[in-house]
Amino acid sequence: MKAWILMPDGSRVDIGSNCQIGRAPGSAIRIDTAEVSRRHAFIHVQQSESGEEYWVADLGSTNGTIRNGRRVAIPCALRDGDEIVIGGVKLEFHTEQSSGGTRDDDEVATTVTLQASRYCWLLMVDIKGFTRITQTMSPEALGRTVGTWLRRTRDAIESAGGIVDKFLGDAIFAYWEAGPDTGRHVAQVLGKLQVMQAERAPDFRIVVHLGPALLAGGAGGANNISGLEVIYVFRMEKVGAGLSLDTIASEPAKNALETLVAFEPVGRHRLDGFSGEHALFQFARAGATTETRRP
Repeated sequence: MKAWILMPDGSRVDIGSNCQIGRAPGSAIRIDTAEVSRRHAFIHVQQSESGEEYWVADLGSTNGTIRNGRRVAIPCALRDGDEIVIGGVKLEFHTEQSSGGTRDDDEVATTVTLQASRYCWLLMVDIKGFTRITQTMSPEALGRTVGTWLRRTRDAIESAGGIVDKFLGDAIFAYWEAGPDTGRHVAQVLGKLQVMQAERAPDFRIVVHLGPALLAGGAGGANNISGLEVIYVFRMEKVGAGLSLDTIASEPAKNALETLVAFEPVGRHRLDGFSGEHALFQFARAGATTETRRP
């Protein structure tokens, strides 16, 4: 699916896998006015069961991002014809199905079905009690708080080579293909996220797992990730929420990270859709490592 932004002057900006909007030079859509933040918002393309979806997210901007007359507090899906207002500038979002004959259709189908199994680090971060938060904060304060959290979380993941795969409203799902040094990069991100957790602005949960997943070609050259191990992460998150945990890690993740991160067991638990009971762990404390526990 192709997507683009129609600018006020009638020009068109095509959207790739990630489209940043703001005042900063190099932005895919640059709006150079005082009302627009340097990194104001972005449009992210991700895969769903029905195909590609385009989501807009504010990055904690001062004046907010307006979609169809409402301020964007958490990332939300865009539809053809949606109006996005940033700093008083009206942008129109449009999509169309890729055109072409039978050969192009066959090539698209082949691309979608080509998948490769790779060991991956899987990370989910989700805001706790988001409905309750919306009832205690103004739309402006909520947008700035969540947008700033989103920007910092995304920066931490991407600066360590991680790939943000999906925005799920009040949650982010990301991954790394496993390699010799990937565990260290993941541990660094977990440390940064724990520092953010301590601020409780907003309060959120961290879930981490390591296992085989399916990678398939997505929009703009990016991959999308799927498979049972992805579902496993969501089931872990459900257990973590039930136990009121800030962090939760699978046994494979704990085993791979235990020289870098300190863990504590939280028992064995059943996960919906998976047989048996599964050992789960939490991080011992922010910044703790096995080295700091040695006398």
